[in-house]
Amino acid sequence: MQLKRTLFAGGLASMLLLAACNGESTEDAGTKEEQPAEETSDESSEGVSYSGVNGDYSFSNFTPVKVPAKDAEGNDTEIQAVAVEFEFENTSDRAATPSEAFSLDLAVRQVSEDGEAPTENYTMDLEDDGEFKDGKAASSELVEPGESATAVVAYGPLDPELATHLQARENPLEETESMDHEIELDLAPAEESEEDSEE
Repeated sequence: MQLKRTLFAGGLASMLLLAACNGESTEDAGTKEEQPAEETSDESSEGVSYSGVNGDYSFSNFTPVKVPAKDAEGNDTEIQAVAVEFEFENTSDRAATPSEAFSLDLAVRQVSEDGEAPTENYTMDLEDDGEFKDGKAASSELVEPGESATAVVAYGPLDPELATHLQARENPLEETESMDHEIELDLAPAEESEEDSEE
């Protein structure tokens, strides 16, 4: 009788232990399965891509920058712009620079209640030995069909009061994919940028 009780108690303890271990492993498995899903959703929200007539673009960063410029009176000043970093794959049948292909397929515009305000290409005004020197150099180098390059283009001037968008250009000759992505930028207020330029 004593032996039966001991065996029963041991069996019961083993079952409880196995159930507890099994419960933990199920929770661990559930946690492990959830983690990649979270990473994927983060990547998809951060990763912006576009397929245009001239190439495929995968954007990695949108960085606010200040570039030298001239004001209406011809004085040296600085303007706020955005440096757009991307991987470019030439899917056309001719060699093209990433900067040229970008300008044909895409545009950086600011949007207000009055409509869209276009920007200008300031890529060549980025510092030659600055943070974007490699991307700047790559933006003006020819990329053969089927080849890829990592490049940077810069567009401005940007008004900190307006939303900045990366938009696809419409091509009347070919059906193109639509795109209107708002770029989140931490731009300096207009008054502050004017004070900086005066200094």
